[in-house]
Amino acid sequence: MEPLLLGLLVAIGGIILIVVINTLAQRLGVAGPLLLVAVGLVISLLPFLHIPEIPPEWILVGVLPPLLYSAAVNLPAIEFRRDFGPISGLAVVLVLVSALVLGLFFWWVIPSVTLPVGIALGAILSPTDAVATSIVRRLGISPRVVTMLEGESLLNDATALVLLRTAVAAIAAGFSAWGAIGAFVWGVVIAIVVGAATGWIVLRLREWIGGAAANTAISFCAPFLAYLPTEHLGGSGLVAAVVAGIVTGQGARRRLTPEQRLSDTLNWRTIEQVLEGAVFLVMGLELRDIVEQNIADTGGLWQGMWLALVALAIVLVVRTGYVS
Repeated sequence: MEPLLLGLLVAIGGIILIVVINTLAQRLGVAGPLLLVAVGLVISLLPFLHIPEIPPEWILVGVLPPLLYSAAVNLPAIEFRRDFGPISGLAVVLVLVSALVLGLFFWWVIPSVTLPVGIALGAILSPTDAVATSIVRRLGISPRVVTMLEGESLLNDATALVLLRTAVAAIAAGFSAWGAIGAFVWGVVIAIVVGAATGWIVLRLREWIGGAAANTAISFCAPFLAYLPTEHLGGSGLVAAVVAGIVTGQGARRRLTPEQRLSDTLNWRTIEQVLEGAVFLVMGLELRDIVEQNIADTGGLWQGMWLALVALAIVLVVRTGYVS
């Protein structure tokens, strides 16, 4: 079978699988991402299937910008402005503190891990994710708390990714506290400037275009228009995509017609479901190889399991201390 035809069949099958699993998860009352990871793991165990390694750049450039942009656009405008203070504290301060404490822990217990590597691991583990937010939403928690958690889960991803990028740069160039702080600040500032400018320009362009279909087509370009120049300037393109989405979402009520906003919501919700589902499905597909590699490197899973459990306890303790 030709590679192009095979790739098309895999894409079609993947989309159908994601939609079916998400529908099944809603009817069973479980989190869709968890079910997608489980199904991906089961598929990876089939002996006749070869799961190719997915290049990280595909996720960083092709998947995360539109996902973060879509989530930012859909944040409730009034509630987000009202609770911006607590949301920003949870999304920035709490992530930085959690990553630093986790980094010190990994640096202390793993001899081969340097402090920048430990902080990079902490940045990966510190933010909450879509699974936690979707579970909280089903528990009947007040809408205000859910909005705060959704805003946090969006913005803390951006904070963690900037911190991860800074830590990786420090690993490559040699650790310097002031250099790391400067790189972090620059990555955030340039992302905010470019993202806000992109959101403002795209919003006014869409207001001028008028038609709902053409309007939505322009919105598909917005996350990449924010991402690419920011990365070129040394900032965080993902933060820029988030800022562009927030600017667009907050200004849409004034600048766009109800038809345009409805078209935006439906089309972006479709893209978000497919992309987010694909990420969790790929996680499940690659989980077997990760576990096998861990067993080969350490002789078992015990070391990774106790490190993960202690890291979870640290995150819970730091979060409890912060919110209390």
